[in-house]
Amino acid sequence: MSDFGAEPELTDQPVPEPGQDEVLVRMTAAGLNPFDWKVIDGAVPDAVFPLVVGTDGAGTIERAGPGVTAFQAGDPVFGQFGDPRRGRGSYAERAVARVGALAPPPRTIALSEAAAVPTAGTTALNLVDRIGDAHRLLITGATGGVGTFATQLAAARGITVVATASADKADLMRALGAAEIVDYQAGPVADQLTSQVDAVIDLVSDTEGLRRLLPAVRPGGTVLSPVFAVPEEGFPAVNAANFLNEAGTDRLERLAQEIDAGHVRVLIGDTVTLPQSPAALAQSRTGRARGKTVIVI
Repeated sequence: MSDFGAEPELTDQPVPEPGQDEVLVRMTAAGLNPFDWKVIDGAVPDAVFPLVVGTDGAGTIERAGPGVTAFQAGDPVFGQFGDPRRGRGSYAERAVARVGALAPPPRTIALSEAAAVPTAGTTALNLVDRIGDAHRLLITGATGGVGTFATQLAAARGITVVATASADKADLMRALGAAEIVDYQAGPVADQLTSQVDAVIDLVSDTEGLRRLLPAVRPGGTVLSPVFAVPEEGFPAVNAANFLNEAGTDRLERLAQEIDAGHVRVLIGDTVTLPQSPAALAQSRTGRARGKTVIVI
């Protein structure tokens, strides 16, 4: 990409050189995230051009840079490759990543599937960690990438998950472990709950939408918003916070263990090729993309 707002296009770029504690990876696939097109729109003002788009990916290490001892050439890895401030991303035949942003992939799924996991999966894992000993959890936006991971991770811990979903997605969410389904198209979510919840992970609401959910939360309960809908003054009677994700090797390793243990399925909605990635980004912008999109390279 040549500048903010420019149409992404396939170009030839020099093979990046891994630096200290970095590795060069021959990419198998990249995972598409909404953040990718937000970068195109200027979400990282000091990005460097030409810019390779993309955060998530998986592949095989081709060369290790100085100081790398955890990996060697030929090792499969998955993780986060995006570094807009250096013009680097995962939508490429070869990409560089810090070793602290990578981990060995799950053994029970293909590398192309593992490419869809890092950002959505670690976000879900950290959110579920944050709700502590909650017994009853409401997840809004449950059918998206983060929501499907969070539903499964929470259910695997024995948490009763109440998931918002349209009627045509209800069976899917039950299969992923949701104990109750609330059809957000049928009326206000808070009015449809059979009892209050201990925690809310709200992946979609703005501030007013989040405020309308508060009657559904018990006093002292936890409300988390990764879309930064919690106002600076917070909300009365609940512990509400905006959430900024942190990934890294340890969290990726935990996700791989959950997947290999059968606790988490990776749901792929679409698989496209690298030349098709601009169209896939455009589809993601509409909000109508079906599940996680994987770009096979």
